[in-house]
Amino acid sequence: MANHPEKRCVVVMWSEEKQAVVSYTLDEEKVLAVTSRLFPLELPVADYNDTLDDEFARRFGGATLNLLALSNPGLKPFIKVTQADD
Repeated sequence: MANHPEKRCVVVMWSEEKQAVVSYTLDEEKVLAVTSRLFPLELPVADYNDTLDDEFARRFGGATLNLLALSNPGLKPFIKVTQADD
């Protein structure tokens, strides 16, 4: 994995044309400039016992796909993520 000295962000999108989930890495400064007036969804690590484990990754990934599907209905039929029992 490449080591980038500048901080990077990951942007995930659904490409209807390619029928693919596509991700990009961008400079943090560029992402902050574009998102400065938006309301972020923050997930403090402390809320997850200071551990980003397999279950966190599963839930985060599922939530991300479901958020994408809200504005990309063509993605919804592909999502087969089971809701966790709380």
